[in-house]
Amino acid sequence: MDNKYILQKVIFLNIILVIAEIGAGIFSGSMALIADAFHNLGDVLALVISLVAIIYGAKEATKQMTFGYIKAEMMAAFVNSLFLIITMIFIFLESINRFFEPNSIDAPIVIFTSLIALVINGYSSYLLSEKGVSHHHHHDEEDSHHHHHQDLNISSAYLHMLGDAIISLSVVVGGIVIYFFGIVAIDTILSSLFSIYIIKETYPLLKKSFISLMDGNSVDLEAVTALILEVPEVHSIHDLHIYNPNSKEVYGSIHIVFSDNLDLKTIEHIIENIRKKLLLIGISHFVIQPESVKYHSTSNQCENHL
Repeated sequence: MDNKYILQKVIFLNIILVIAEIGAGIFSGSMALIADAFHNLGDVLALVISLVAIIYGAKEATKQMTFGYIKAEMMAAFVNSLFLIITMIFIFLESINRFFEPNSIDAPIVIFTSLIALVINGYSSYLLSEKGVSHHHHHDEEDSHHHHHQDLNISSAYLHMLGDAIISLSVVVGGIVIYFFGIVAIDTILSSLFSIYIIKETYPLLKKSFISLMDGNSVDLEAVTALILEVPEVHSIHDLHIYNPNSKEVYGSIHIVFSDNLDLKTIEHIIENIRKKLLLIGISHFVIQPESVKYHSTSNQCENHL
């Protein structure tokens, strides 16, 4: 089975699980089950992001979409993480409210549903671990860069499912405690802890995807500047821009002022060497505009020109 088929299978299984957990959570009165359902829904969306990255990553640029669909991953990640954080805040507040006004919980339904969730999440983890973790050594060297990123994508999805399995196990334990000891507060405690944990884990993704969509930079500009200025023929640089269109690539552009009396072939050779050096520090696509000393600027980075 290829990565795309495995992701589609895991997504289908988990959509069914989310619907079942939400229904069972409402019927049984368990906020922990509902919190687990929305956590699973968030991970379904994360799996969809992984699938989008695989499908659209293979698409070519068009006349309208000249960069292709390079930002689709971060757009989906931002919407997903924002939705999940808002949902978890709501569940946390509802859990606190139920702590002071407890309701009855049908423990057998909670135990049965969370056991099903544990089985589905465990099976999903198994499928993803087999493909994402165990198979990364089977690729040819020339395709290793592409498949390495794809395997990391699947490995990330595997960790999501493994985390879901652990949370489902804790809901099972909570249901057993309620059934045998009648401690209904355990449901509130679990749902509150799940909410805080999920918000904590999701916020970095929200921040990273927002910065990416705003063309923010995560690379050390000082290092990039020093690397370029160490070239003897470079007189100065200005209008340096670096941004991350997705989780795997770094793009950039710069104006480089070269010393006078350099021929075009020499400049091209210097530019090629600069790009090779930048690739070693992770900058995969870098546009360089060569200029003469009349364009010398005192600023290395972006200026606002009126």
